[in-house]
Amino acid sequence: MVKLETFRPFIYAAGRDKSAFIAPPYDIISAAAQKKLYRKHPKNVVRLILGKKYSPDNARRNSYTRAADFFKKWTDEKTIIPGEPGVFILRQDFELFGKKYRREGIVARLDWSRTSAGSIIPHEKTHKKHRLDRSRLLNALPMNFSPVFLITEGVSERIRKAFRAAKKESFYSVPGEKGALSRVPAAQSAGLLSFLGKKKFVIADGHHRLRVSRENFAKDRSAGYLMVYICDFSDEGCLILSHADRKTPFDKNAVREVMRTGKLMGQKSTFFWPKLPSGLLIHPVKEVKDEK
Repeated sequence: MVKLETFRPFIYAAGRDKSAFIAPPYDIISAAAQKKLYRKHPKNVVRLILGKKYSPDNARRNSYTRAADFFKKWTDEKTIIPGEPGVFILRQDFELFGKKYRREGIVARLDWSRTSAGSIIPHEKTHKKHRLDRSRLLNALPMNFSPVFLITEGVSERIRKAFRAAKKESFYSVPGEKGALSRVPAAQSAGLLSFLGKKKFVIADGHHRLRVSRENFAKDRSAGYLMVYICDFSDEGCLILSHADRKTPFDKNAVREVMRTGKLMGQKSTFFWPKLPSGLLIHPVKEVKDEK
């Protein structure tokens, strides 16, 4: 069983269009893309998830401590504010190889203290270097800036139904993709979360962040939450490509085999598309006192 809950995120306050503030996941941002995101907006989330490194950096002053300083400054300035609680439905419309697709998934909070071992299955190994990097950021700034991407089956219709009933919150547009985020209030989420919580999941993207979150919870029982995104990988819009060329469709039956057996694939074998944006929702890993 996976315990899924509603949560109150932090969000960028500037209007409904969040295009200027979001970024791709940290691990696909090249040096050139990092520079472009820095220029895109002075408060783009890239400064929090993948800040620049400088030669004078040391243990006390570095990209991780700067991320924490930026976040405090931006919340003090009310650039980033508390949003309304609920679960969230993300719809992504995109085009790939001349064909249009749509993918819908739910964003919720996972409670490690009430999640059974074996309910979430990795499909590839993690590397110590990347785990250490994300651990250092999480220790300096205990927030999730992008959900860990989980896949399962048999949930697409429930997610579509939730989207139709949800309140539209925000949107974004990046080359080749448009996204819309809607919120399902806490009072209307219980049935959906209970249904999803009985499923078994495979990690699509975010292996390092999930493992760091789980290990952090083992050391600090107050840091018991992780933001996750769930979609039905049987849907046409959940594209899995070969990581080698990012063009060849990957056999979804191989992913089903992981779910059945728990056997890991080779490192960097799959490339799920589209990626989930960072900065659309910001999730505290510890319980935050509700001041609203």
